[in-house]
Amino acid sequence: MGPRLRLSLVALSSATLGLALLFSLGCNSFSLHLLSRDKHEKASTEPHPATPAPPSRYSFRIPPYVFLSDFEIDRTKPLFQELAKLRDQVYGELRLTPGRSAVLVYLFENKDRYDEYMHAAYPNLPPRRAFFIQQQRALGGADDLVVYTSWGERIQQDLRHELTHALLHGVIRDVPLWLDEGLAEYFELPPSEHGINASHVETLRRDLGVTFQPDLDRLEKMKDVNDMKGPEYREAWLWTHWMMHSRPETKRVLLTYLQDLRKGNAGPLAPRLAAVCPRLNDEFKKHLDQIELPINARAVPPPSPSRLR
Repeated sequence: MGPRLRLSLVALSSATLGLALLFSLGCNSFSLHLLSRDKHEKASTEPHPATPAPPSRYSFRIPPYVFLSDFEIDRTKPLFQELAKLRDQVYGELRLTPGRSAVLVYLFENKDRYDEYMHAAYPNLPPRRAFFIQQQRALGGADDLVVYTSWGERIQQDLRHELTHALLHGVIRDVPLWLDEGLAEYFELPPSEHGINASHVETLRRDLGVTFQPDLDRLEKMKDVNDMKGPEYREAWLWTHWMMHSRPETKRVLLTYLQDLRKGNAGPLAPRLAAVCPRLNDEFKKHLDQIELPINARAVPPPSPSRLR
């Protein structure tokens, strides 16, 4: 996967609902979370007068999602059966009490229609394949959770990534930038992959010690999505995979941390992990080395350091 980028935008208007947008981009996909990610930037999110209407001709519900489209979709596709299980997978593996909010998913028939709508509705946002938007309601209560995307080759990956963000933010208002993306990267993969992103593994193995060194403290300090590039997203994914799969203690630390985030500011995660694994970077490198890639997932062997640019 390519680098993911996330951004938070906040726009308050007396004529519109208060918005806080967070967006993550990966493999040219982008997710916009309208909410608090503490990296707020002023931006105009007021719909343009000529904004076309979002898809609404067809709709169907697969709890907790409501899919709306401008073209007819076969709801019996394996994709939707898989997405129906994503909610239980995310909440089950993270031991989170399921949220009650519905997630609206707007599916455009093609990229042109999607781009036209997003450009008109949110002209200050960069062009990306998918957006997640978390919108605060004027009278309080649960936030509205919305995903926009178009039908395409990476629809499975895009929807799993953005819906993971939506599911997380349905129960935790503010997830640290790096962890939010690490978890979305982890769950965007089908369950059969066990969270293993072969491309991330091979790139990390190639770059480790050459152009990259893990640094969780640095990752946790990142508040501005512009500071997160490909290496940071890959690192966030591997820390997440390590916590989920290395040993019971690390997973317990993660699950406890997520519960504390639900209650408010939980502080940094690194000190908690260091308490059970003092040599974090050694653990990171060991875990990376021990990950076994399925034979059919192996890519062309990475170039030797001397061939790297």
